[in-house]
Amino acid sequence: MSAIGFILLGIFLWIFYNLFVKVIWPVYKTTSRLKKQFRNMAEQRETQNHSTASQNIETPKEKVGEYIEFEEVK
Repeated sequence: MSAIGFILLGIFLWIFYNLFVKVIWPVYKTTSRLKKQFRNMAEQRETQNHSTASQNIETPKEKVGEYIEFEEVK
């Protein structure tokens, strides 16, 4: 290989390294972090739904009277 080939190879490797470090790696880290956060939010929502459902089952509502309709007098 000639000197020009080594220079072109070095430039190519430098561009590829910068592209990887400045673009591909941060995008990968950000997407994986967002996926993890969405998964955690879904798990929290599921636990809340289960806890509220169990609370509704455990506490029966008592009837306190009957509903009486009324008309507002102006």
